[in-house]
Amino acid sequence: MPTPSEEVRSAKCGVRNDEWAARPAKPPRSVFGNYHPKDGEALSHDVTSPPAGEQDRLHGSVAASGGLQEAIDTSMARASLYRFLAQAYEDPTEEGWTRMATSDCLQILQSALRTLAATCPAVAETADAFLSQLRPEAFESFHASYLAAFGHAARGRCPLNEIEYGDIKADPLFQPHRLADLAAFYHAFGLEVAADAGERQDHICLELEFMCVLAAKEAYALEHQLDTQDLSLCRDAQKQFLREHLGRWTPAFARRLARMAGGTALGALANLTCAFVEAECARYGIAPGSEDLLLRPVDQAAESMCNSCGVTQLSPGALAQP
Repeated sequence: MPTPSEEVRSAKCGVRNDEWAARPAKPPRSVFGNYHPKDGEALSHDVTSPPAGEQDRLHGSVAASGGLQEAIDTSMARASLYRFLAQAYEDPTEEGWTRMATSDCLQILQSALRTLAATCPAVAETADAFLSQLRPEAFESFHASYLAAFGHAARGRCPLNEIEYGDIKADPLFQPHRLADLAAFYHAFGLEVAADAGERQDHICLELEFMCVLAAKEAYALEHQLDTQDLSLCRDAQKQFLREHLGRWTPAFARRLARMAGGTALGALANLTCAFVEAECARYGIAPGSEDLLLRPVDQAAESMCNSCGVTQLSPGALAQP
């Protein structure tokens, strides 16, 4: 039986339906320059259930868990929330903050939260705390908190990058391994980091938006009745990505940020992020990473190794320990 990593690699090699590859398009702003969420995977489209006869051939697990439409709605809600969080952690601009606070954006977010409320009550509660501070006039306060936490330096007091969290002495391949695996995940699903993104593969914005893409693809597979192998591929990739990347370090990042930012909008955003990622880990039956994960010591040799070893061309899981 193929492992999730092998299935992801098969997608990279073109075994899957073309609909699974990101298509070049004129994008709304995305850290993945060639991904357009309206390419059959829009984050706010209406979905109609297929005829009853067609549903019979769909995935039994979907029907058993509450029906096809519910599964589609849940996947789209998850995609919307991942995308919202990714945008919230971008370098703040007044335009971007105001856009998040518009009624259209808030309507999509609140619809997603209502869909997830029954299974993720902590997400709804922490979202309310953040939304109460998401007002156009609050931008200067949010910007000041953002600079205090993340600064202008590459690392800052609360790093936004995955490989800053963990013990490099316990795992000398930690940095190149993580960056290689992330690059391979993105490549396997046809995604290219936008030329103007200005961030490494392990930045939280990229990891959150990648999960947005996978959740949207899951909804697309359900809506268009792709075969069970396509759906399993997407779900397995989400589970593996949470276990090995986003779910491993985000709880520590978010708790560190929440302690630092206190009762500010940024602190509320950190609490929302932690609650959502932990709920996502629970959805897939995996344990989230420790909230006490320490920052790694700065190691110039390791930094050089990450930039020059060339492992970013490998496939997902290629450097995983047996």
